Amino acid sequence: MTLVTAGSGAVDTAVRVVVPAEWAEAAGALLMEVLGPFEQEDRVSTACLTFYPPLAVMSASDWTNDILALLPAELRDHPLVSVETSDVSRDWAEGWKDHFHPIVIGRVRIRPPWEPPLGPAAQSAGGARGAGDACGSGDAGGPAKTGGSGEARGLVEVVINPGMGFGTGLHPTTRGALELLQRTEAEGALVDAGTGSGILSVAAAKLGWGPIFAFDNDPVAVSAAGENLESNGVVVELSLEDVGSVSLSRFAGATVLANMNLEPVRILLGRFETARQAASAEAALGGMYAAAQERAAADEAAILPLRTVVSGILAGDQEREVVGVAARAGLLPGSRIYETEWVSMELLPSARQGARTVPEA
Repeated sequence: MTLVTAGSGAVDTAVRVVVPAEWAEAAGALLMEVLGPFEQEDRVSTACLTFYPPLAVMSASDWTNDILALLPAELRDHPLVSVETSDVSRDWAEGWKDHFHPIVIGRVRIRPPWEPPLGPAAQSAGGARGAGDACGSGDAGGPAKTGGSGEARGLVEVVINPGMGFGTGLHPTTRGALELLQRTEAEGALVDAGTGSGILSVAAAKLGWGPIFAFDNDPVAVSAAGENLESNGVVVELSLEDVGSVSLSRFAGATVLANMNLEPVRILLGRFETARQAASAEAALGGMYAAAQERAAADEAAILPLRTVVSGILAGDQEREVVGVAARAGLLPGSRIYETEWVSMELLPSARQGARTVPEA
């Protein structure tokens, strides 16, 4: 995908994507991660999703192919799917800001920079449900989530600019990861794999995790995350790295957030599996079976994450594949959250199954 910076003239580009009506929610959620918030017009059998990418946009020659590449395979050659662009005035393009409002997920209140912060009394009082619409129809953002123990301990604010085109808190996978994160008490080190906008790192830091290490293999994402980390006043170690090259010592004993699609999640869990097998083989060379098993269990606790929250995975076949790879790595599924076609799940070392978590609201 070719990314360029939007010009400073008086016009911007509107991108209109027509999809079958039953695919509107899923397509909107996927495209929103790159193009930002959108407006939705429902028709008889289709829906028209209109985006106004404010900062990072695709070059004009690549619009159709690049957008189709972001959609599920079933839609790429669908006869009802089309992509078109047009120039619109800058004032019109800026109108999408009116549709982006704060949302509350557990103790985390996510707002764009142009929305006012909560006062001290509201921050200490705890969270109520908030609007999460990305467009006037309310279909894209879905309901805001609450959970954990936010009602007792007050809200923390995360400020994210949705114009950056990465995680804004509106996507079901981001919401799921944030909700699962808050089902345990803040506990020690945290790794944010595939950080995107840095939204999960900011929330984790404000909730009490630390130290935090965040990484992404996309330089644009790392740049956006850096700006968001700075504007939120949190200290996070940020790196441009790939999930296959980050040192495994980063993950050992940490809470890991992996809001990524199937392939990088599979790579990460595969690395845990390889490390676990190596530790077991080394322990087996040490002598008696019982002692070797005990040594292997200790080694496993030293190399595996304390808790892994996986999101960005489709329910069904992808979900089953992740559970299978995780089991070979010594990780078993705990809580799961389903929203639209997505699933977010926690993976725990077998020794931590049944560990105390924060009660659900």
